[in-house]
Formats: sequence, structure tokens, C-alpha cells
Amino acid sequence: MRKYRLKQITFLDGFALGVFCATEVFLVVFMQLDLGIKNDAWVGFVGTMVVAGFSIGAAYIALRGNRLQISQANDIEDERRHNALIAARAVLPAILAEMSLVARNNLMLRFQPGHAPLGFHAPPPTAFQPLPETAIPGLKECIEHADEVSQDRLANILRHFQVQQSRLQHVGVAVLQPNVTQMTVDLHQAISDAIGWAVIYALISEAFAFARGSSVAIPANLNPDSVQSAFAAAGVVPAMYPLLEQVLQVRIDGNRLEREWSDP
Repeated sequence: MRKYRLKQITFLDGFALGVFCATEVFLVVFMQLDLGIKNDAWVGFVGTMVVAGFSIGAAYIALRGNRLQISQANDIEDERRHNALIAARAVLPAILAEMSLVARNNLMLRFQPGHAPLGFHAPPPTAFQPLPETAIPGLKECIEHADEVSQDRLANILRHFQVQQSRLQHVGVAVLQPNVTQMTVDLHQAISDAIGWAVIYALISEAFAFARGSSVAIPANLNPDSVQSAFAAAGVVPAMYPLLEQVLQVRIDGNRLEREWSDP
């Protein structure tokens, strides 16, 4: 497209120069030749109309050329953004993989160990892990150059991660145990924290197809099944935690899995 625009502009530049030269030649010839027209007013009128016609044509060509130059500049910018997005997406899978490991680690910290289903194999959680600093530059590059929906979804991951860790990184980890049916303040906090990390893990998981290039955009809405898969990835069976399952279902029914940033 860029080369095509350049050819158009080059053609119009040459054509406009040709029209200008032709106009000059015509005026000289028109003034020098005796066309047999005796009425000076009529001669002046014809000359004026011809010059006006050439002037209008030249102005149109100049306007068209200016528009093509603007289009060429836009094409160059689009090409730059596209190349920048390709470069950023090349490292995005590694960034998302690192972030998903952190989210899973922090999710697993909210549950008492030893209750994972048979066959589950994953490294045990360590201490609380914050957002990897190395992930931010790559995410910012993708957010800057991606489509509008993907921009919002990637920014949403970053916002959720930062808010979640800013609220809880200095708070003691409350541990959820199976088959507890009596709700307490600490238990509710632990459940909310667990759901928060599961949502972050799910948001990251849904961005992988975009990062790999198999999807043109990230889904605009979080699929509740992705949240269920996040618990499975952490070795958690929600049915073993009745209160967790209850709160999770309430949030799914109320479409409140993700944080509403417009709320105070």
C-alpha cells in the first residue's frame, strides 16, 4: 500500500507539472496568435474561462496530491504500529506464562495443601509473589499497538493484578479448608482473594490465543468456565469448598467476576 501511494503521488506531481507547463504555453500562444476574433471582450472572456479551467484543475490535482500524502503518512504509521505489534506479540506468550505461574502460586496459597485431586502434579506454592516487573514493558507495548478490544483486555489484566497485590501482599494469607460451612470475616476475605486470583489466571489464559497469533483479538468478556479451569489448574475442586462455590456462583450469576472499575 505504501508503494502504491508513492506511485500515485509521483504521478500526480508529474501530471500537475505538465498541466502547469501546458497552461503557460497556451497563454503565450493565445496572446501571440491572431485567431480572427475581433471582439476584444469575447477574446478576454475566452481566455479567462480557459485559464480558470486550468486553475481549477490544477487546484484539484494539488488537493488530491495532498490527500494522498496524508494517506501515505497514515499508511506508514499503520505499518509501524503493525510491525511493533508483531514484535511485542512475539514475547507476549512468555510474559503471560510467567504471570500465570505467579497467579496460580498466589491462588494455591489460599488453600490448605494436601487436598488436590489424584494425579495433580504442580510445584507447591511458595511465598506471595508480586507482578513480575519484566512483564510490564512488554504488556505496555502490546496495549499501545493492539486493537481496541485487546487493548482493554490486556489493560484489564494489568489492573486486576496490581489492585489484587496492592490489597493483599502485606496481609497474612488466610487458608481455606474443605467442607467448612460457617462463614466468618476472615473466611470471606480468603474466598474473595481466591476468586480474585482465579479471575486473573482466567484473564491471562484467555489472552494466550491472541498472543500466539491464533486469534485476532482477546474475548471481550470473561468466560466463567475459564475461572473454573483456573481452580482446576491450582488443584482445587470447588465442590469441596461449599462457601467458595456459593460465593463464586453468586458472582457468576450477577456478572461480577471481574472488577467494575467505574465503581468507587
